[in-house]
Amino acid sequence: MGGPPYSQWWKRVVAAIIDGLIITIPGSILLALLGLGTFAGAEITCDPNTGVCTTDAGPGIFIGFLVSMLVYAAIAIGYQVYFNGGEKGQTVGKMAMRIRVRDDGTGGPIGYGKAFLRWLVGWALGTFTCGIGLLIDLLFPLWDPKRQTLHDKAANSVVLDVE
Repeated sequence: MGGPPYSQWWKRVVAAIIDGLIITIPGSILLALLGLGTFAGAEITCDPNTGVCTTDAGPGIFIGFLVSMLVYAAIAIGYQVYFNGGEKGQTVGKMAMRIRVRDDGTGGPIGYGKAFLRWLVGWALGTFTCGIGLLIDLLFPLWDPKRQTLHDKAANSVVLDVE
């Protein structure tokens, strides 16, 4: 390949940490705000003989948790797909590290479909292998000639330094 060099592994790691913070901090605040409403109808009952109190939040706590997690997941997925699939192929972390995602065949943007596939493969490797597949995926660039992860290979993408 005659263009920019493949990104070094450590740059990808730092970019992922930056992106993780960008997603996690506001996402956690959002989860907390959405979660506050789950306890609104909670009943607290105290036994005067034992002094033991119990709380019955009902199904609201489960529904609130589920909605919160779905909103958080949508934000995280949307962030990765939107920025990696866009024209620049860069999340905020990748911009900071001066790297970007590109189609291995054309050198152009990967588009939103392939960006979603990259995310989906990484998620599946982490979820269905108890994290072992994700660990292998994230370490794969250390020995791969194009420094690709398994989710890069699935989407035919590479991560390159910005010229």
